[in-house]
Amino acid sequence: MDKDTLIHNYFHQTLTEEDEVLLNKLLESDPEFNALFELEKDLNAVLIDTGKDRLKQQFIDFENQEPEENKVTSSPSFLRYAVAACVIIGLSILASKYFIDTTNTDDLFAENFTAYRNIVVPIERGEGIDTSQEDAFFKYEMKDYNAAITGFQAEFKKTQASYYLFYIANAHLALGDTKQAIPLLEEHQKFKDDFYQKSRWYLALAYVKEKNKEKSIALLEEISASDGFNHKEAKKLLYAIR
Repeated sequence: MDKDTLIHNYFHQTLTEEDEVLLNKLLESDPEFNALFELEKDLNAVLIDTGKDRLKQQFIDFENQEPEENKVTSSPSFLRYAVAACVIIGLSILASKYFIDTTNTDDLFAENFTAYRNIVVPIERGEGIDTSQEDAFFKYEMKDYNAAITGFQAEFKKTQASYYLFYIANAHLALGDTKQAIPLLEEHQKFKDDFYQKSRWYLALAYVKEKNKEKSIALLEEISASDGFNHKEAKKLLYAIR
C-alpha cells in the first residue's frame, strides 16, 4: 500500500490491523511521512472545525484532476503540502469573513439590548399626564412601543429635537425592527447631542443583529477604545463576533 493511501485510510477509519502496524512504523522511521501525516491531521482538524466539507471536496477534486504530466514530474508530497496550505489559508480567511454569519446574532442582540430609560421627562407614578410629550414617554415606559413611536414622531415634527430620533430608534429596536432603527440612529449621529455616545452603542447592536460585520466591528472598536457609554460591553461583544 502506498503512503498516500495509508494516510487516506487512516482518516477514513478503514485501516486493517496490518495497516496500523505499518502506519506506526512509518511514523517512527520516516520523517517525511511523519510530516505529511501531521499536515493531513491539521488539515482535517481545520476542515472539521469550520464545517467546510465542500472545500475539502474541492481539495480532493483538485488532486484527482491534476494533469498527468505534473503527477510524473512533481513530488506528491510537495503537491499535497501546497494544496493543503492553500486550503488552510483560504479557510482561515473564509472563517474570519463569515464567522458572524454562523453566529446567532439574535441571541447576542437579546443579551445586550435594553431599551434606554426615559431621562427626558421622567414620569412620576401617581401624577397625571399633562402634555403630549409626557404621554409619549409614558407609553415608552409602559413598553407600548408602537404608540410611543407615534407620539415621538409627532413631537419630533413639532420640535425637531434630535433626541426623539434616538428614542424612536430604541422603540423600534425593542420591537425587533432593526431595519427601521438603523437609519434613525445613523441620522441621529449627525447631531452629536447628549445621547450621541449612547446612540453609537445601539447602532452597533443593530449592525450586529443585521450581520453587518464590517460596520459593527468598526463601531465597536471605536466604542471599546473609549471610556464612553458601555465601552466594556462593547469589548465583550467585539470578541464574540470576531
